[in-house]
Amino acid sequence: MIHVAFNIDSNYVRHCAVTMVSLFENNKEETITVHILANDLNERNKKTLIGLAENYENKVCFYTPDAELLKGLTIRKFSKRISMATYYRCILAEILPNDIDRLLYLDCDIVILGSIKSYWLTPLDGIGVAAVEDIGCKEEGRYEILKYPIEDSYFNAGVLMINLKYWREHHVGSACIEYYHKYPERILFNDQDLLNSILHKDKVLVNLYWNVQDGFYRNPKQMNQEWIEKFGEILKNPIILHYTNRKPWDYDSQHPLRNEYFKYLDLTPWKGFRPDLSLLNRIKRFFRLLP
Repeated sequence: MIHVAFNIDSNYVRHCAVTMVSLFENNKEETITVHILANDLNERNKKTLIGLAENYENKVCFYTPDAELLKGLTIRKFSKRISMATYYRCILAEILPNDIDRLLYLDCDIVILGSIKSYWLTPLDGIGVAAVEDIGCKEEGRYEILKYPIEDSYFNAGVLMINLKYWREHHVGSACIEYYHKYPERILFNDQDLLNSILHKDKVLVNLYWNVQDGFYRNPKQMNQEWIEKFGEILKNPIILHYTNRKPWDYDSQHPLRNEYFKYLDLTPWKGFRPDLSLLNRIKRFFRLLP
């Protein structure tokens, strides 16, 4: 049994459906239980997601977190597209059943393009999480703010293989909340900063396959020829594709693999939806692409 968690609000039901279907389509040999943390889903939304899972003989469980658990926390970076639901991933161990020891957490701006089995089997003895380095992990200023050494690196929290047993034993959820209240000025990237602050020594970094962020397609300075030769094939054939910046459903997305999202969208009740490419939006996109 593979356990997968999402935290969403009503604005992300469609995107959650896409991530779920892509996961099920490419892991048909696995039995999967999906755990969805949300506090504003109506019955229609729930039935839609349940129906998608049942089509693949999988299961969905819903949880309504107590808002008091996040009292005093606020959204800093990306507040226009991120809700308070993002912090639910910090308290997964407090919400999910105690008999679940291992969990794959996924953001919903993701499509799964292959088997996750080998990632699921990543050894987690003595560590809290297995994750991929964030595209911004070389930015020295980030470590100056968070007050830990750059040698410990910085992971992207959109894809996490979580050792829930470790999180319970080490009270990771309460540690995140306490850290925020003690050092609010350090937290810019919301829950991602919190989890890195708490788990920077208690993690393992895994292959880029498991979280290919869209920044890697924009050729930043650190991606020299040696990097391209090592990871170029992964960019062409990712297993977990993460649209971390402009989303494929946005009119101005230029991601080379944006159509993967629509491929799986067309296996959901939102089949046929495409971004608004009116003349006005085409003009806006043109000016965004100017050097």
